[in-house]
Amino acid sequence: PERMRLLTASESAGMLVAAEMRLAGLPWRADVHRAVLQELLGERYAGGGEPRRLAELADEVSAAFGRHVRPDLPADVVKAFAEAGIKITSTRRWTIESIDHPAVEPLIAYKKLYRIYTAHGWSWLQDWVREGRFRPEYLPGGTVSGRWTTNGGGALQIPKVIRRAVVADPGWRLVVADAAQMEPRVLAAISRDPAFMEVAGQDTDLYQAVSDRAFSGDRAQAKLAVLGAIYGQTSGDGLKNLALLRRRFPKAVAYVDEAARAGEEGRLVRTWLGRTCPPAVGSAEAEEAGLPQDEPERAGAEGEFTYGYASSNSRARGRFTRNFVVQGSAADWTLLVLAALRRSLTDLAAELVFFQHDEVIVHCPEAEAPRVADAIREASELAGRLTFGETPVRFPFTTAVVECYADAK
Repeated sequence: PERMRLLTASESAGMLVAAEMRLAGLPWRADVHRAVLQELLGERYAGGGEPRRLAELADEVSAAFGRHVRPDLPADVVKAFAEAGIKITSTRRWTIESIDHPAVEPLIAYKKLYRIYTAHGWSWLQDWVREGRFRPEYLPGGTVSGRWTTNGGGALQIPKVIRRAVVADPGWRLVVADAAQMEPRVLAAISRDPAFMEVAGQDTDLYQAVSDRAFSGDRAQAKLAVLGAIYGQTSGDGLKNLALLRRRFPKAVAYVDEAARAGEEGRLVRTWLGRTCPPAVGSAEAEEAGLPQDEPERAGAEGEFTYGYASSNSRARGRFTRNFVVQGSAADWTLLVLAALRRSLTDLAAELVFFQHDEVIVHCPEAEAPRVADAIREASELAGRLTFGETPVRFPFTTAVVECYADAK
């Protein structure tokens, strides 16, 4: 009950933060944005056609296939590759980048620029930026895990090149803070694994510390193993890496394994503060992980979840619940970070102007930037104690004080 009260209070605070961020708005230089679009896409043609660079790339794609192809239509591209003797089911970059065909390079370039043109192009600028501010409508808890979404505007997917338009007002700065390796640290806190909490109790690189203990210093393998445990990667080297991780951090891996098992059986799992995952599709009643119930008389129909039983898509359900307990608990923590930070800024001119998953931006007078950076660090520490209790786990933020958002990373 205490955790649930904390969750509801933090959700209320999150709604206030969302409303205040929309009112304040993210500083946005429309002239810089237009210059970036001109640089990337070239001039626009009359009549609303694609800008010059996209038209050129589309012509290159068509020339490579020997006929007119619409690169913005996946079905047309799939058909063109099939005519060339290459069978694909998707035009996503990771599907086509290894194909040996002259259309691949211009097609990938086209898709990248087309995304910017449609998601953050001239029409977006006209619709969303007013008086030097971008004001998206944030939806706290917009996903089942508690992560935020936005109602239009693409605020949570701003390409780095477009971030050049996010510029502080004269005499002001952007304090951009990114939570370092947040989800693995959350796993350490919720699993109470002593060895993993010790690793996560340092402000240094968590993946390097894990690699030194379990992967002979191979940071890349350590990162794959940790993220594989959280997201359910079991193909390729995933199982071997997970076995190594399990030997060194058994309670951490067991925590997400149990969540996955609960999902596969159609049971419910919860975040640390009590946010509950949605029931499996087709289950009339959902059992909560850890609470035994009478077994049903029969398993569900093919493809259907019945509590206590796996089904044809149980593995996907297990991957979802495995990640839910970590990602959702991270969302619990970030809500409390926002609430604590909001309170710390009340006596300053500084304004919270942006938030996405593990990153916050505060717009403040240059003289206030050091105090804002301290406030973010203190909010992180307080949120860690309130959410997870007294643990050695640290939740450090990487903080940059910049004039332009693109310079923060």
